[in-house]
Amino acid sequence: MTKKAWPAVALMVGAGSWGVIWYPLRRLAQAGLSGVWLALLMYGGAAAASLVLCRGGRCTGVPRRIWLALAVLGGITNIGFVVAVLHDNILRVTLLFYLSPVWSVLAARVFLKERLSLPVVAGIATALTGVMMLLWRQAAPTLNGFDVLALASGAAFAGANVILRAQPDVALAAKLLATFAGVVGVGLVALAVSARGVPHPQGLAVLAAVVAGGLGIFTITLLVQYGVTALPVRQSSVLLLVEVVTAAFSQHLLLHGALTARALGGALAVAAGATLVAAYEG
Repeated sequence: MTKKAWPAVALMVGAGSWGVIWYPLRRLAQAGLSGVWLALLMYGGAAAASLVLCRGGRCTGVPRRIWLALAVLGGITNIGFVVAVLHDNILRVTLLFYLSPVWSVLAARVFLKERLSLPVVAGIATALTGVMMLLWRQAAPTLNGFDVLALASGAAFAGANVILRAQPDVALAAKLLATFAGVVGVGLVALAVSARGVPHPQGLAVLAAVVAGGLGIFTITLLVQYGVTALPVRQSSVLLLVEVVTAAFSQHLLLHGALTARALGGALAVAAGATLVAAYEG
């Protein structure tokens, strides 16, 4: 395998892992860890692991306001995703999150004054049409609370991407630490506001969550970031579709979930539209 192939392999492995991450999350939830507590423990482990990359001052030099913005957006992104996949349809959540390239382009238009090309506009229209098809229940499209969380998660992820485009010198190590630490911070605020008590999980669930974060979440996030950093946007946007494929197949195999014709059409429209946007955005 050539060196040029490694980023593509890393991105596919990382994206594929995100497509099946819902299964261990749900097993840990069944052991007594709620969504926010689960995210707090897992990303606390990931934050600790990311400190290894910060040696040699790699995590310094980032303006405080940029670091804080990345942390808050990273917290919203990951807590929203974790809670949504614990309670909602897996493929639905994955596809709603996959709208993030659309939000990135719209935010870049508003805040960075970037122009929208015709293919990007067509991609946005296609993706939003797919969302309407996915959300259609009975006589009209409807959103439940977990759909909103999935959309907010993707929008926050897009916001972080826009910040990083405006601040291209932020090192990968600093970005990872800000994201993981942000989940811990936002999680603690959410727990304080909701006044939820401390859970009493079964057996070694707490240790399993911390280890899964320090090894699993840290590794697959690093793989994805390495891939998208090293590859052209047009290539990485297509390879990221592996997440959607693995989410669909894992849901079908493990939960025996079936796709209606409308949901399948919506899924294809979201994937095609978001990929078109990401490709021409780059």
